[in-house]
Amino acid sequence: MAEPQSKRFKPHFLFAPLANLFSTRVLEVSPNRIVYITGLFDKDERTVPISKITDVTVSQGLLGAIFGARNVSIQTSGTDQAEVLVKNMGRAREARDLILKYIAESEKK
Repeated sequence: MAEPQSKRFKPHFLFAPLANLFSTRVLEVSPNRIVYITGLFDKDERTVPISKITDVTVSQGLLGAIFGARNVSIQTSGTDQAEVLVKNMGRAREARDLILKYIAESEKK
């Protein structure tokens, strides 16, 4: 069976604030771009081409270490701050590794 073209990552449920229980936060990673989707009724999508990504950082605080949640920060060229910041992800390392894999593949082309 072939690997899917895109993969979705969601925040860790234990860390979702009460205000976010009724909203959607999804990081979708594909070979050409990442898309960060937020909101339930008013959807916001932030799209970043894989070729523009310069750094992917995973960080974790004390509570995150206890419950297995991490933050993912994605930076692009020409910015000092994170272009996309996804807080309290359960599979942050997997998302980072997949993004770095797609970056390496895009640089080979």
